[in-house]
Amino acid sequence: MIVNLHIKNYALIDEFSVDFKKGFNVISGETGAGKSIMLGGLSLILGKRADISVLNNPRKKCIVEGKFKIEKLKHHSFFQENNLDFEKETILRREVTPNGKSRAFINDTPVNLSVLKLFSEGLIELHSQHQSLALKQANHQLNLLDNFCNHQDKLKQFKIEFQQLNQLKKSLKELEENRGISISEIEFLSFQLEELENAQLKEGELQQIEEQLALLNNTEKISVFLEKGTEFLDKENGVIDLLAELYRDFSEISDYNSKIEEIRNRLNQSIIELKDISTDIYNLNDNRLNNPEQLDQLNSRFDTLNSLLLKHRKNRLSDLIELKERLQVKLNKFENYDTETERLKLQIINQAQKANVLAKRISKNRKKSTINLQKNIESVLQKLGIPFANFIIEIKELPSLSENGIDDVIFLFSANKGIKAEQLSSIISGGELSRLMLAIKYKSAQHLETETLIFDEIDSGVSGEIANMMGEIMHEIGKCNQLIAISHLPQVAAKGEHHFMVYKKVKDGVTNTLIKQLEGKDRVDEIAKLLSGKSVTNTAKKNARELLNQ
Repeated sequence: MIVNLHIKNYALIDEFSVDFKKGFNVISGETGAGKSIMLGGLSLILGKRADISVLNNPRKKCIVEGKFKIEKLKHHSFFQENNLDFEKETILRREVTPNGKSRAFINDTPVNLSVLKLFSEGLIELHSQHQSLALKQANHQLNLLDNFCNHQDKLKQFKIEFQQLNQLKKSLKELEENRGISISEIEFLSFQLEELENAQLKEGELQQIEEQLALLNNTEKISVFLEKGTEFLDKENGVIDLLAELYRDFSEISDYNSKIEEIRNRLNQSIIELKDISTDIYNLNDNRLNNPEQLDQLNSRFDTLNSLLLKHRKNRLSDLIELKERLQVKLNKFENYDTETERLKLQIINQAQKANVLAKRISKNRKKSTINLQKNIESVLQKLGIPFANFIIEIKELPSLSENGIDDVIFLFSANKGIKAEQLSSIISGGELSRLMLAIKYKSAQHLETETLIFDEIDSGVSGEIANMMGEIMHEIGKCNQLIAISHLPQVAAKGEHHFMVYKKVKDGVTNTLIKQLEGKDRVDEIAKLLSGKSVTNTAKKNARELLNQ
């Protein structure tokens, strides 16, 4: 759940911070106070794209931080898969700079916007009258049903099996498509493979040849300097002899002072190192003899390797080695086409059986849950002012498996007596849609994977007893999930366990949006204002206290 939201330099918000609580949080405020602006800031850490138009001060960057308490184990794998540090209190942050650049972070680790969005989708669901339109989409209806069925583990396992089935089908298709290759093409591939195999390619060989050629092509110049090095180091009274003499002199006086002893030891180390250098110079000079035959061999090998690189348009020998391996695999498939085809077909049959067994179990669970869910939803809708609600979940079997199983799920609805239930996409109004979404969320709250729900004025257009019932339902949802509801209704606001108010304040001639938690008298006054408007009467205050005490 979200425990803190901090917004800086976003639209009319200079800076504010709010601590949300567990349970039912309600947010009220006058129209235009900035409630939608607050949600806009929140949407940045939910993965929404942004530009410099969101900046309150165009010379400063916008920062939005959300601190989330991670309670469910399902999130642990996300951190592992994305190489992120797991924290029980995880912080999501977005920054938008004056030059239009946007950065996203999870626990101070930079992440792509897609990663931030994927993670936040498992934390928060945002619903408004407009966004409830998603309820009309078939895939969304299926997801809502699955939440109620509480078979996420089975569904996850099915998707794994389904992906494996598709991969096998893809492999078979590629094999069958490539079966039409001509004999001449197979012979050409075989020739390429044989040529690469005969080349006996070794990674790093080209660099070694270049180094050897550099030596052999510069024999005379190298010889002069190597012999000069040998002469300087090893000749009589050369560097090594002089240092040896100095070492003997310091040996006679080393007992008199520790610093002299240290210098003597360093001289000895220098002599040992120079002798090693002298030996290496001698060996290098001895091995670097003028060898025309070796030079010809190296030049020939160098030309062969470069010719292969040019022919196959590669830059490194490792690329040629990889090409050789791919050619081998491809030819093996052609040579063993019948065997490979039969193997894949058998695997597809077995994999399809595994996926079908899981799909049928999931389908059975959906059908079993449907009748109870339909009755529960209708019961809630009746309390929400739709007395003749007729809600039907229709499940049809697909001709073949899909990523969600074998079912096509369609929600049918009718709000009026004697009217046949039709698909949501064609007949339901915005107010009815919001109430239907609320009813579904209420009945599936304990099964939801998402830990925080945000309702943005989904109670618009209702009043009186229906508004009171919506408030009670939201309060019940808050017992299973953290719920944050933006509302203009006093009946809903009074049901909140924690009440916040968004308001505007002018400072130094600039309008800022702020938020504060209401308690005691302040909360009574706010609910009274929702009841009677700006002119708060004693009667309104009395009614507000009665609502709070219900």
